[in-house]
Amino acid sequence: MAVQKSRRTPSTRGMRRSHDALSSKLLSIDKTSGETHIRHHMTKDGFYRGRQVVQVKSAADIEE
Repeated sequence: MAVQKSRRTPSTRGMRRSHDALSSKLLSIDKTSGETHIRHHMTKDGFYRGRQVVQVKSAADIEE
């Protein structure tokens, strides 16, 4: 089994972990619906860059 030569210092541990932080998601507002969505993703209504790209089923259609 591998054994480390010397103990890693808290400074070295912190420097290694400095790149592990999660970045927040970038949000945009759709031109047509005004809905907030993640960048480069369509809205829940099916709009992307001002155009409707997917026909989204409504809750009433799903129950039937």
